[in-house]
Amino acid sequence: QPQHPPPQRVIIVGAGVGGLATAARIKSTLPSTNTDVLIIEKNGRDQLGGRCGSFDVTVENYCNDGAFRHERGPSLLLLKEEYERLFEDCGKRESSSGTIPNSDVSRPATAAEAYGLQMKQCIPAYQVVFDDGDAISVGFPRSKCQSGLSIEEIKELQMLEQESIAKLNRLETDGSKKWQEYLNTCAAFLDCGLPNFIEERLDVSTLPAFMVEALKDGAKRWPLQPHSAMLDALFDSPKLKAMASFQDLYVGLEPYMNEQQFGGGVLRKTAPAVFGLLAALELHPTNGKAGVYAPVGGFRQVAESMLELCLDNDIEFKFDTSVTRITDEGVYFTSKDDKGGGFLPADLIICNADVPFATETLLSESSKDVDGEKYDWNDKFDYSSGVIAFHWSFSQRIEALNTHNVFMCAKNAEDAVSSWSVLRDGDDSKKSTNNNSMKDQPFNFYVHRASHTDESAAPPGCDSIMVLVPCTPLVRNPELALLPRDEAILKYKQQFDEDLVNDVREAVMERLSILQGLESLQEKLINEVVDTPGTYADYYNVGGGVPFGLSHGLGQLSLTRPGAAPRSHGNVLFVGASSRPGNGVPLVLIGARLVAKKAIKKLQRKGLNIQ
Repeated sequence: QPQHPPPQRVIIVGAGVGGLATAARIKSTLPSTNTDVLIIEKNGRDQLGGRCGSFDVTVENYCNDGAFRHERGPSLLLLKEEYERLFEDCGKRESSSGTIPNSDVSRPATAAEAYGLQMKQCIPAYQVVFDDGDAISVGFPRSKCQSGLSIEEIKELQMLEQESIAKLNRLETDGSKKWQEYLNTCAAFLDCGLPNFIEERLDVSTLPAFMVEALKDGAKRWPLQPHSAMLDALFDSPKLKAMASFQDLYVGLEPYMNEQQFGGGVLRKTAPAVFGLLAALELHPTNGKAGVYAPVGGFRQVAESMLELCLDNDIEFKFDTSVTRITDEGVYFTSKDDKGGGFLPADLIICNADVPFATETLLSESSKDVDGEKYDWNDKFDYSSGVIAFHWSFSQRIEALNTHNVFMCAKNAEDAVSSWSVLRDGDDSKKSTNNNSMKDQPFNFYVHRASHTDESAAPPGCDSIMVLVPCTPLVRNPELALLPRDEAILKYKQQFDEDLVNDVREAVMERLSILQGLESLQEKLINEVVDTPGTYADYYNVGGGVPFGLSHGLGQLSLTRPGAAPRSHGNVLFVGASSRPGNGVPLVLIGARLVAKKAIKKLQRKGLNIQ
């Protein structure tokens, strides 16, 4: 009888989106008899998916003790095709025709829907609310009929779109026309940037349109200049400039030129104009990649569907188990079920832990001398902003809010710039939340109301709201790296004390009250859960407690961003938000696809026969 070699073992550290997707791609590609894939996750089964997850709150004697669902990570779904592609490539379930769950639509289920993941488009994509009370809805796709809406709903949206066009024109002459021109330029950036720089595949067909837009009007739309320079050339209104740039927050950058830094700051904390592609990705009316979606059942359902995908591919899981050190030979771990710890050998290790944390705590030479779990990170990188998150449960519906709402300061140019100061490197004003009331300073924030699109997010007649307020990251203290993890985390949580959180809450409530019907909002609040950078550090081991990971200045973008293969280890690969291509679930899914290909090549060189 021929002797078959024992199966090769791949260990994946972390059951976040990157870990789950990479595992599914490796296992579905390789012969199942030749490869074992094990995912080790420090948290319990209920926190599957890492930052891509939801949690429930029940309030006794309110709303029939029903559950309020809240998101702890992403709350809007972009590049829907990337989700579908994962299930198409790795899924083993047959799509069947019939009525889609939670929908009146009758058609064959997609590959993602076969695993329970239904994605519903949010129309309009956003409501933008300014500090003087102006509110404008943006993001109306031309193909509304394909969204499963009734004729009456489509007519209502058409009226709302016409109102928004009129408001844009009131902000400045030809405001609506200029807005569409801006989105068209950004769409050319998107069509070229996605394949060539994010997916790392050459697509020369997109280059002519890209160059036409980049050189238009004497190169005033040049993609590598500060974002604000392009906006100044296109718009006069501070409000239109604010609306055109709020997506820069997602990549940890401010839109405004920093005259104290080389190139206006684009190498570090100022967004280059090319990041306007995010506006096109969310708001362009006809681009095939554009659109904001909501996963029915919350982002927890994204993780649950990916779990089912992994189980169908015979992937094993080990929850409540923390990896304390990664070597080229395997991983050291401790278990929370009183079974102690040990060492697990592996032929390849894929690290889905946050790169700045992993390089400092799990892969560094000093980790050899560390006993048990620690928390530390490499603070030499540039980081996105931290977040103070309020998860509010209300005893009534908050109809004044859309699914996605952005509250911005733009009474004048000075306020607009100051509202982004928390992201400006070296700006003392970013520490102002520790000294002065938030009410006295301009700031921007985001509000998510899931029930507007998905009624399962809250009990009937009630509502779930998440508010994200940008703040500074944690300030690293090297001495805390010597303490047991729980003690270090407790010290870091103290950087955001109760007085600071209370001040931010009061400032947000005051800004919300500008909308009709929200004047006495706090009286309807029946439960609150608060997250700070210390919380995110505790749950997810993210460097600096920053949920968005490393920022995306040109110094940390594409080839200058940490790659999949660390120089210190030849048998380890990184996947996740702080490595290439970047943060956000769709980019992590793209990264997982690229890392899986590298992993398969490595395993092939080790003698694996790949089908």
